[in-house]
Amino acid sequence: MVTMTIDLETAIRRRRMHRDFEDRKVSPEDIDKMLWAVGRAQQGRPGVRNVIVVDDPVLMKTARQVFPGFMDNNAQAMFILCSDLSVPAISSYAGREHLTRIDAGAACAHLGLMAQELGMGVCTITSWTHGAVRELFGIPNHLRPDVTVIMGYPTAKQKLGVKGKQYLPAIYYNEYGVSYQQEQNR
Repeated sequence: MVTMTIDLETAIRRRRMHRDFEDRKVSPEDIDKMLWAVGRAQQGRPGVRNVIVVDDPVLMKTARQVFPGFMDNNAQAMFILCSDLSVPAISSYAGREHLTRIDAGAACAHLGLMAQELGMGVCTITSWTHGAVRELFGIPNHLRPDVTVIMGYPTAKQKLGVKGKQYLPAIYYNEYGVSYQQEQNR
């Protein structure tokens, strides 16, 4: 069981994408804790999520050469989150396979929060083709790679949270066009 020592609000505020990491291998204990976080994220259907853990230096180097969004960093490990589209609860209903992408996003959020607890940094990489990811990591056709998350221990210059303006989405109240903020100030 993982005991959180950082409060959730601080973790959310400090959360950022990291692209500059120390040149040290991610410990097996930290990999296990990150996997625990992935397992705790919401899933619409059990048995759909698959995770490929990558920390082989040769594979990481090749991924940097193949994935455009992965070129300019020195991450020491990566998770590839995949959905098993052959699971009957997914394959038997038209359109349901897209719901697993929401679950992959929840897993990414859990990874980002756990990374804070472990003094690690993560960055989601989505600029790659399914064919390249499948070939490089031997992913069968019934699995759909949804997202890759690189990770490591950020350098000192990357450890601070983002300062400055917070970017909020457009927020409406009860219907589009009615400002939530204005309604709350009435």
